[in-house]
Amino acid sequence: MSSRLDQKPLFGPILEPSVPPGDGNGEADRGEPSPPPARSRPRQRATGMSVCVLGSGSGGNATAIRLGQEAMLIDAGFGPRTLRRRLAQAGLALEQVRALCLTHLDQDHFRPNWLATLLEREIPIFLHQWHLPDLERLPGSRELRDAGLVRCFDGQPFEPLPGVTASTVRCQHDRQGTISYRLDSRWGCVGYATDLGHVPPALIEHLAGVDLLAIESNYDERMTLQSPRPVWVNRRNMSDSGHLSNEQAFEAVQQVMEASTGGNPRQVVLLHRSSQCNHPMKVQRVFARDPRLAGRVALTHQRRRTRWFAVRPLPMTARRQLRLDLSARNRE
Repeated sequence: MSSRLDQKPLFGPILEPSVPPGDGNGEADRGEPSPPPARSRPRQRATGMSVCVLGSGSGGNATAIRLGQEAMLIDAGFGPRTLRRRLAQAGLALEQVRALCLTHLDQDHFRPNWLATLLEREIPIFLHQWHLPDLERLPGSRELRDAGLVRCFDGQPFEPLPGVTASTVRCQHDRQGTISYRLDSRWGCVGYATDLGHVPPALIEHLAGVDLLAIESNYDERMTLQSPRPVWVNRRNMSDSGHLSNEQAFEAVQQVMEASTGGNPRQVVLLHRSSQCNHPMKVQRVFARDPRLAGRVALTHQRRRTRWFAVRPLPMTARRQLRLDLSARNRE
């Protein structure tokens, strides 16, 4: 018996054909020669909002959100040299980055050697006030704060790029928690959630209606239990303060779909896949259970960037209906 999945693959294309196979994770990596800076190459006029995951995994996480000729980053878990190279491969220069939003300050999400670069380039860093003590422990953070480049928030919306409103939900993860983002603009809406051991109802409501959803799908439970890693590491990762399994991520995506209208999210990007305790085929078996996701799902990789995902917004009428539905739910 044929199904929609027989006619349309679950995973959409991840990379453009021209993307090189990748580079290393650390600053010591020399790899292939760096491509020329983006500013030295002809630029195509960018329109709308688009998303490129520059790398995602336990060795580093960073995502670029582009709007016109400006961009922002969510996390900077690779050093400046590596991230600059991946930005250039994606057609961006570091000079185009106008803001850095942090989910939390684990080293795979923020490398301390970014502080000098942020100060030099006058790039503001946005973080939850709960994470400020972690930032202040890092050498160089005082200079960044004195320059007015540390922007703390505590639940209130803010504007990391002109025309983009960021709203947040604080989720449980280790000691200080992690921040999930919703980026709203007239050009579309992006949801971003990673490093959370479980998905609270408030997060589902927060992500309802996003056009593109980036969410972690970190581990396969059986592979984790059979892995040679220390028991305490596996216990932490599988706890309510750890990471999402493939099953948990799948359920979260389904819940967001049910809470949305117009078939959103139209694109689902899966983040932070464990290299030891997960495999693309494991992810595919789980997400293939819902035919609605055929062709919508993209995997990310630790050692290379994705293609640019163009955010395709819902028609205005559908957005208005979604706002009315959410307001009605809030009144119940």
